[in-house]
Amino acid sequence: MSGTQVDPARVHSQWQFYQSLEPEFVLKRLTASLTPPKSVRLSIVEDRIVAEGDAPDTWIDRARAAARQLEAGGPVFDFSKVRDVSPEARAAEHWQTYVSRLEAQPGIIVAQQRASGGHFYISGLRDPQAADPQALLSGTGVDPARVHSQWQFYQSLDPKFVVKRLMASLTPPDSVRFSIIKDRIVVVGEAPAAWIDRARVAAQQLAADGLSLEISELREVTPQELTHLREAIQAVDILFDSGKAVPGPEQLPVLDKLANQLKELAKDARKAGVTAQFMLTGHSDAVGRETANASISAARAETVRALLKKRGVAPESLLVRGAGTFEPAETENSRTGSSANRRVSVTVNFH
Repeated sequence: MSGTQVDPARVHSQWQFYQSLEPEFVLKRLTASLTPPKSVRLSIVEDRIVAEGDAPDTWIDRARAAARQLEAGGPVFDFSKVRDVSPEARAAEHWQTYVSRLEAQPGIIVAQQRASGGHFYISGLRDPQAADPQALLSGTGVDPARVHSQWQFYQSLDPKFVVKRLMASLTPPDSVRFSIIKDRIVVVGEAPAAWIDRARVAAQQLAADGLSLEISELREVTPQELTHLREAIQAVDILFDSGKAVPGPEQLPVLDKLANQLKELAKDARKAGVTAQFMLTGHSDAVGRETANASISAARAETVRALLKKRGVAPESLLVRGAGTFEPAETENSRTGSSANRRVSVTVNFH
């Protein structure tokens, strides 16, 4: 009445109690009754009362009850933006963050996941090339000790994983490059014929899975260094005295050099994407019985194999055979021809 010039002594009033549904009054009553924590803010947004922030589940339950009471003609009380920060809710939220992170990873398929009694259980499929699920727990807030996981092996058809498997199985030479173009795996460059054959087999296997491995742009090539070294090796003969299956001491430097050449060629072949194999063929002269000559020729090849193995040549790369007198280096009309046929020769093959 102040400032109205009405004499208060002459005014007789009677007011009945009621609760206005105007949003500003409802807001005041909610603030008084709910006593929101400092982390929650109540405001009026287009005739609605909106709560935002973080609160424990007990306060959210009280807010839910208040919202139901207001539904009968009052403004809407929207508390959907209040985040439950009770320990259980936080743990569940962190778990869902982890599950979402897993589901976004290529090569991982989440089949089942659940929470029970404060522990978390998850199972599914995982490609060996995929990210480590245990490592993905980092930064999620999930206690690793409470996670129980079971992952079954499978091979993802994601081109990135297929390329990794192809690189591991085919061991491409440095001159070959793999690339992914619109879900197709394209191989370009140059490679030996043997490696291209292996790539062709891999392409046929992938086609059965609906994937495309294109090798049409590969160019066949035999590295010059392999050709030159193969020719040098195949020109070497380890010579033997008549009737002997062990080479004389004068052959030891020849064996040393040959061993080094074989190891170098095997290394260069691996870089080129092929495998080198060495056939050691024993020979004999025509002196004596044929059966004895065949036997001593095989023994000579076995001896050379053992001597090369002792010098560091991989034994699995060495094959042996005895040719007896059937593959002479020279005719035996002379003494020189007879001695030249008491030898072990080397043949190089690439696979």
